[in-house]
Amino acid sequence: MCLIILFLNDHIFKFQYTSWFTGKLSDIVGIILFPMLLTYLFPKLKHNSVFIAGLFLIFWKSSFSENFIKLYNIVSPISIHRVVDYSDLLVLSLLPIPYLLIKNIRILEQFSLKKINAFAVLLPTILVLMSTSQMRTYTYSPETGALTFRDVQFEIKKTKEELLKEIQDQNLILVKDTAFILESARYEVSRMGKLDQTALEKGGDIFKIDNADLKDVLLKEIERSSDYKIQEIKIGDRTIKNLSFSIKPALMKMSPKKFSQIVVHSAEIDKNLDNDKVGERLKEIYQSIITSKFKHF
Repeated sequence: MCLIILFLNDHIFKFQYTSWFTGKLSDIVGIILFPMLLTYLFPKLKHNSVFIAGLFLIFWKSSFSENFIKLYNIVSPISIHRVVDYSDLLVLSLLPIPYLLIKNIRILEQFSLKKINAFAVLLPTILVLMSTSQMRTYTYSPETGALTFRDVQFEIKKTKEELLKEIQDQNLILVKDTAFILESARYEVSRMGKLDQTALEKGGDIFKIDNADLKDVLLKEIERSSDYKIQEIKIGDRTIKNLSFSIKPALMKMSPKKFSQIVVHSAEIDKNLDNDKVGERLKEIYQSIITSKFKHF
């Protein structure tokens, strides 16, 4: 059942019924399926498979798995990917389900399909777990020309300070990306406010917050943030506007202090492009122009 749901969700539901639920459904069934697969492959791990699965999920959803994924995709004919989203770790709370299933496997044997060889299920299970849906790395709005990237990152051999100086030396207008920063600070804002339930019936402000305190918190968030925006940059014969990106430490390098990780969030390109042209333009802008420009600042 988990295998069928995982396959349908990754290849159909995520695209036809895009929502928070379909985004998490694969993680939900995957965390149930994976410990049982480990138990089948390595019977001695029977009582520890859920813990191994949990530790692997934490590693997989962290930035530390990035180099492993890049290396694997170079040598493997089946590429794998993942998006760094720590909210996915909520599915760890479901690990008691495969634990109880494995512990009480004899009870479940009466429901098993005796005529199906285990290997007939094993191979599809491994393939479906590895070959998940093709991740769309961007969204494009033809009305505004806004191109929003997803999990697009690369490393450069420059510190944050060196990169910012190089950009400013080229007389480019570099500002903090306040829109992105404030969007990321929604949780902090919600923690500061108070919900007045009586106002639902009596009228007035339902959500109250001290504006002075809010301004102070947001200014501090903007000051400490490493989210920036280049308002306009001309590369060759093309002009890219509102290039939004973050500068993060390159933790996986031997000398992380000498490197930075660039995470591209969004940019503005031509309006009203059809899907084929968006794909071509995305490849051109991201792979050739943006990446190259950052590495040669």
